[in-house]
Order: sequence, then C-alpha cells, then structure tokens
Amino acid sequence: MKVMHPSHKIALALTATILAAGGAQAYEVNLGKNLPPVDFHGFVSQGFLASTDYDYLGNTTQGSFNFTEVGLNLSVNPLPRTRIAVQGFDFTVGRVNEYEPFLDYALVEYTFNDYIGVRAGRIRRPGGFYNHIQDVDLARTSVLLPQGIYDARWRDFSCSIDGGEFFGNLPLGKAGSLSYEVYAGLINMSDKGGVARGIQNGLPPAPIGSFGGIDQCPIYGGQLWYNTPVDGLRLGLSGGYISDFGYTVTVNPPFGPGEIKTVSDIPYGQVSLEYLWKSWTFQAEYFTYNVVGHKIIGGVDTGASPGVQTESWYVSAAYRFNKWLEVGSYYNEYYGDTDQTSNSTQYQKDVALSVRVDPKDWWVFKIEGHYITGTGLLNDNQQSTPIDDRGWFMLAVKSTFSF
Repeated sequence: MKVMHPSHKIALALTATILAAGGAQAYEVNLGKNLPPVDFHGFVSQGFLASTDYDYLGNTTQGSFNFTEVGLNLSVNPLPRTRIAVQGFDFTVGRVNEYEPFLDYALVEYTFNDYIGVRAGRIRRPGGFYNHIQDVDLARTSVLLPQGIYDARWRDFSCSIDGGEFFGNLPLGKAGSLSYEVYAGLINMSDKGGVARGIQNGLPPAPIGSFGGIDQCPIYGGQLWYNTPVDGLRLGLSGGYISDFGYTVTVNPPFGPGEIKTVSDIPYGQVSLEYLWKSWTFQAEYFTYNVVGHKIIGGVDTGASPGVQTESWYVSAAYRFNKWLEVGSYYNEYYGDTDQTSNSTQYQKDVALSVRVDPKDWWVFKIEGHYITGTGLLNDNQQSTPIDDRGWFMLAVKSTFSF
C-alpha cells in the first residue's frame, strides 16, 4: 500500500481541524466598501477501502487509505447577474492522481434572464444526477457512486472541460418546465488520471513499453431536464460526442511494433429518472457509449475498428429517518463490451448498502458494504488477475468535513 507523504498527512490534518472549527458557516471576505464580498467554501474527505479477492480502486485487499479529496472554492458576484467561481482540488483513488492539486473549475457566468445564460472557462460538464457534483459528498447517501457510470478514477476525463455552455429554464405552464445546458470545449487529461492509468497498466514494463500521453480532444453535447407536473418527479436526457480521442504508446521490438497511435470517436448518451416522495429518494439511470477507433502503427493507418459499445445502469433508493440518519441501497450493472455480456472480465454487478450519519451540519460519516460479481472494472491494478465470476466483497468508509 502506498504510504502518504508526511506533508500530505499534515496538510490534511490541518485542513480537517480548520473545517471542524469553522462549522457549517462559509467564510465571507469583504474586499472594500464598494466591492462585492467573496465567499469561500471548502471540504476534506478521508476514506478507507478494503476488499476480498481483488484489488479495486487501489491496493484494497490490504486495506487502503489512498482515498482522499480536498477542495477549496471561492465565488463572487462582481456585477448584476454575473458570477465568477474557482475551485482548486486534490484527490487520490489508489494510484490515480496521487495528491497532485489541480484547477477543477474556473468560470465566468452571466445570466441574461431565466431563459438563457452563458458560462465560460473551465466548466463542469453536466451529465445525469452526479457528474458535475461528484466531489459534493453531502449531496448523496453513498460513499461510492455507481461505478459503472460515475467512475471515481475518471474525474479528469468526465468532470471538467475547457470551453463554454448556454443554459436556462423554460416554463411549460401546467405541463411543468424544462431546463437545459448545451456545451462545447476541450478535454485535458492527466498522465496520472484513471484513463491513463488503465492504458499504462495494459503495457509491458519499462523499458519494453512506455506511455506517450493522451491528446487534448474536442467534446460537445447537452443535457435536458423535464420537471414534470407530478411533484418530485423529473426526467433527464443527456448526450454528446468526443472526437479524436488519441493516445500514444510504445512497445519496443522484438516485443512489439514500436510506436502505436490510437485515435477514437466516442458518442455517448444517458437517461435519468428521479422521484422524491416524503422521506424517500428513488433514482434510476442508464448510460452508454461507443468507441470507434483506428490505430496508426509505424505511420501506417490500419483502418477503423468495428467499435466497442459499453453500457451501465442502476436503480437506487434512500430513506432519511431524521436529520442525522439516512440509509440507502443501489444495484448497478456494468458491461465493458455488450457483445461479451457473459464474460466475467467484461461485466461487473454491484449491490451496495449505505449508512450515512450527519453528526453536525458540517460533518458527514458514511459506511458502506458491496457485494460484487465480475471483474469488468478492475482496469487500474495489474496485480488483480481476473479469475472467475465468484462474488467478492468490499467495505468503504468515508468522513467529510466542510464549511
């Protein structure tokens, strides 16, 4: 198990102490008599993951504390209908990111009216219920979101883009209302991100194999929410297109052909359904994408592949007993290749049971158990050799402080 550097431990401990002392209140800083105030918010989460049979999201068969999130954000409204927001973020999940802080978002937003607004910069990409708020632990019951859709290792790929979007709300009278977001931009991925780690772990060890990095790639898409006339019921549709997703690896002769460039186009889509009733929250989502690519080996294009379609879905329910106790559960199925649904290395089925306790408004503690069959998402740990489709267990614990 990777040992956290002492400076990281100290920083996390200090952050937790500051957040605990600050309570639930955000910090507001006045810059001057004629200037708007700046609001500061922050959070720190520390988790623990342990599993039987397989390492998943880290060296979890030994128990792993490499499951950390720290964020600090600020926002200001310098002019009417204008907002500026910035967040710095740091996290680790197993070997992914490994405590390297980065700019999570930095945006300028202007709202013309209820029907249309625009935001630009490094923005959060909307997608389903949780894609744009994966770091907001207070927004959900579970420790781990359904990993077939919201993979904790893929944040640099799924959460932020450099670009812009239009957004707004359209009233439909007695028929409810619509809200929309339409976006376009570029995805910038880290060599320590989840996608990169998955590629690297498929290579032979150095100096035979090496990873040359992931290219910046364009993306465009949108999300539409229909708020129905039925109180608490809403339906979401989202989708988009990623073009020229490319990366380079090298497998040196005689073990391979040398430099290999892979370029893919990835259309994707998602359907979301939610119903809030009394103290219950019911949710269901379906997500799919198709990777169609081609390889360039030694400067020669080998032609397009037939494509691989991936899909995942889940259903969930949560019940809030009182202000400090909530219990929830979900069932998630993931298929890495829909042409191989009976292959246990291509699917993963996960039953999760979560207990959330809110001792304070600014402190959340969660404990969660998973029963999993299949090994379709064990793509970032070379030491996890898929064996068969027998079931295995995982424990997840997490504590979050925020202000």
